[in-house]
Amino acid sequence: MMGTLGAAAVGAVAGSLAGNALAGAMAPDAAAKAKEEEAKAQAAEKEAQELQKKADEAKQRAEAARAAASAAK
Repeated sequence: MMGTLGAAAVGAVAGSLAGNALAGAMAPDAAAKAKEEEAKAQAAEKEAQELQKKADEAKQRAEAARAAASAAK
């Protein structure tokens, strides 16, 4: 019976070590994925800022055109 308990204990330790090794191996993948997602978010934010700038410039041109049209009347 001691042999069975000993084998079970050794198996549990080995399983725990293997599980920890797998978890450790997966953590860098998760970190890399998170870093990739952060880079995508930053790129999207930059694109949004550029689009907002273009929209603001277009709005200014439209206002200037309206002002010119009003002055021409």
